[in-house]
Amino acid sequence: MASIPLRKLLAEFPQLGLTLLSGQAGLEQSIQTVDLNRPGLALAGYYKEFASNRIQVFGRGEYGYLCDCSNDQQCCFLDSFFQYSCPGMVFTHNNRPPISVLERSNQHGIPVLVTHLSTHKFTLMYSAIMDELLAPEIEVHGELMDVFGVGILLTGDSGIGKSETAVELIERGHRLVADDLIHIRCISETALFGFPNPMLGHNMELRGIGIVNVRDLFGTGAIRDRIRIDVSVQLLPWEQFQDTDRIATNHYRDILGVRIPELWIPVRPGRNLPVLIETAAINHRSQRMGFDAGSDLAQRQREQIRRNMLASRDYQPGENNA
Repeated sequence: MASIPLRKLLAEFPQLGLTLLSGQAGLEQSIQTVDLNRPGLALAGYYKEFASNRIQVFGRGEYGYLCDCSNDQQCCFLDSFFQYSCPGMVFTHNNRPPISVLERSNQHGIPVLVTHLSTHKFTLMYSAIMDELLAPEIEVHGELMDVFGVGILLTGDSGIGKSETAVELIERGHRLVADDLIHIRCISETALFGFPNPMLGHNMELRGIGIVNVRDLFGTGAIRDRIRIDVSVQLLPWEQFQDTDRIATNHYRDILGVRIPELWIPVRPGRNLPVLIETAAINHRSQRMGFDAGSDLAQRQREQIRRNMLASRDYQPGENNA
């Protein structure tokens, strides 16, 4: 299971506005879930379903209740609360916790942090960050392109022409995200996002030429660092492509449990692959807007067949229609 140390959140995400108050010894504790917990029931003494594996968020309600408690009540709560090894405590709205909380956090090595953000804003921002950091990830060989704003994952056998096709697309004004090795993350369990390999960056290998840097050759407008993957395009040798697949519209590819449309494009000398991929991207955008040429044609064919059948039933041989 993926995990993130609390120290990483504190150091690399200033937008969360986190400041460490105490419990520095626990900054290496791992966070393994995107969920947060507001310990309202714990303040009342109910721990049966206490989610101790989550960051504990003290909003205005929890903070106000804690401050209104007597010293004995605070001690009773803190004795019970710090028996659980939670990854950390965050006080929102820039509310500073009582000194007793800071003392206990140092004793137990549980970090206490404060943020100026409201509870709602902190929750939204934290969840978005952790969704990406803890997302399941795989690596796929191919090309990842931004074509008219559509994320195209281009795959196929080695030597079939993926890199050459990508270069032609770049020359036509589209953008490269990753070449050869693509990092794919499933974020929020519904969307696939692709990233370049940190080592390879936006370098590209072209047979007969070697390694080229797309940013240096074509400028920063020819690259981007991430994109949502909308369509998978698989390049196939012409002899492997079947005539029965010519108008297929129901091919899908499953990546990390998310299904995306997949197109099979046969390759042979003379075919203009960049134009075909551009057409695929435009067609995908059209389908997202509710226009599907294939479905529309099939519907018109069914209507014509129905009209022909009705006409044949109404026709009576031998009748004089003059």
